[in-house]
Parts: sequence; structure tokens; C-alpha cells
Amino acid sequence: MTFKVIIRHDSIEDDEHTYYGIAFLNPGKVKSGRLEYSKSDNKLKVELTFDGSPIKVGEKFVAILVPVNESEITDSTTPEFKIHENGPEHEPEIVDF
Repeated sequence: MTFKVIIRHDSIEDDEHTYYGIAFLNPGKVKSGRLEYSKSDNKLKVELTFDGSPIKVGEKFVAILVPVNESEITDSTTPEFKIHENGPEHEPEIVDF
């Protein structure tokens, strides 16, 4: 069995940022990846997969969206985060930013 977190962000034309998603489940259980365009969702997304059942139903985890602008650091490159709860369904947890 696996636990999946999908971090999504709207795909905006002419957006100069590269986006990374990070999921913190508990100490030692951290995954990250670059968001890529998905035609099926028409969004940028990354799927982060954890082996087994690293957190129980009802436990909370943190999802972070990190926008990176290679040319400069601005207010628009400030990371955003959301606290999300593991639901009872055996489906990926989707976190939209």
C-alpha cells in the first residue's frame, strides 16, 4: 500500500516561475518534486508517493508550494503552505494552491 499526496497549481500562461511541491508527513517522512504540466488536469502538479501507511487516518500533514524565479527573489517567490488532513478513503490526498 502507498500514501500519495498530489500538489496542484493553476497553469498560467507566461508564468516565469518554476514550482516545487514538498509534503511533510512527520519527522523523517518528507518528499519533494518539481510540478509539471498535466494535460488531463490543465494544471501543474506533482505526485509524491510514500511507501506503506506513514500516517493514520485523521492525522495532519503539511504541503508546501515553492515558486522559484531563477532571475530574482520577489514577493511572488514566497512559499505557500497548507495543513491538510489524511482522509479515510484510500485515494491520493489532493492539495490545490
